[in-house]
Amino acid sequence: MNTFFYFYPHCYLKSTDNEILVYNTFNKRNVYLKNYALLQCDKESFQRGFLKASGNHNDFLNQCLANDLGYYLDFEKVVPFMYNRNIDFVTSLDKERKALGYNLQSYTNSLLREVTFLLNNGKKDITEEMCLQMEYPRFNNVSVDIELLLKQLSPFHYLETIVLSGEIETSLLCKTLEYANKNNIHVVHRISYDTFFKTKTLELMDIYSNLSIELLVDSICDITKIKSIIKDKIFVKAIIKSANDVEKFEGFENVLFVPLLSTKHNNTDILQQMILSEEEILHSTKTIKECLLSDYINPIVYGHLTIDYDGSVSCFGNRIANVYESDLASVVNHWIGDEDCIWYETRKKKDMCKDCALQSLCPPISIYEKIGIYKCPCKI
Repeated sequence: MNTFFYFYPHCYLKSTDNEILVYNTFNKRNVYLKNYALLQCDKESFQRGFLKASGNHNDFLNQCLANDLGYYLDFEKVVPFMYNRNIDFVTSLDKERKALGYNLQSYTNSLLREVTFLLNNGKKDITEEMCLQMEYPRFNNVSVDIELLLKQLSPFHYLETIVLSGEIETSLLCKTLEYANKNNIHVVHRISYDTFFKTKTLELMDIYSNLSIELLVDSICDITKIKSIIKDKIFVKAIIKSANDVEKFEGFENVLFVPLLSTKHNNTDILQQMILSEEEILHSTKTIKECLLSDYINPIVYGHLTIDYDGSVSCFGNRIANVYESDLASVVNHWIGDEDCIWYETRKKKDMCKDCALQSLCPPISIYEKIGIYKCPCKI
């Protein structure tokens, strides 16, 4: 007679060289042990959702049973079939590149889902560090060739969103909206609140149903005036420079807080609140699909690219190419096959996180880590 412990299908399982985690995605109950390593044969069965009951694992498995993470099963001779809990992909960039020597653009073009155009910005008091965190343009009044940029998007038939970040002439905004309307693309205009009141964007919202607004609002703004224009498809992004700023936005619905931090760590009150404890990470809400995807992609930026007013293509501030030197379809095609492609930068690839079993429950790698604000969500 053999005895195995089977983990429920809705439990996320993770083992590293030093830790092990079983996490119930329905009710957040879990067993998380440090300094606990599985043998290679046990790792393979664990990935399939079961472990053989033995003296080595009795304490761990009994904890799992007590937390309703699975059940014991006795059987003779043949081990019951258990599917592999990894995600199966319909196609593979690696296999296609090995077979052909390159990736087909017809496939790589389908991966781009959102593009941000960094346009004009008349405010000199915004540093480059701040611009990266807000995904907002640096100070400039360069004439942006919006028609050329839109032409670059024509091969991307699965594109869902165009974000226009910064100031833009009404005529150019209308051209973008017309293009997006024909191609069933949503347009988001991200703009500083003080500049927004000088535009005709509100009038355009009555004409174009595919337009929404992201208002960048700081704590010194006229809150009453901002509240007076909030309606469907106008969203507030609150710029937070200190912990006290949060209180000034009480009463706003669906407000998104955007902390502006410095590598000089001169706003440590916010930074300390952003750092997560193990208990907070273990009480995060993630589905089994979200946990599994976190092993393969960075969901914050996957499918997203930024194009600056000078044509530079980047992701998380890392420059990739320039659309004035190469078409965007070729840029995407070459970049996603690169080992440094940020879309696939996950915690299991990061030295500080790869041995932690909480890596898939933890928030994805963010711009704050990329520019050195903090090391990871649990360490400054």
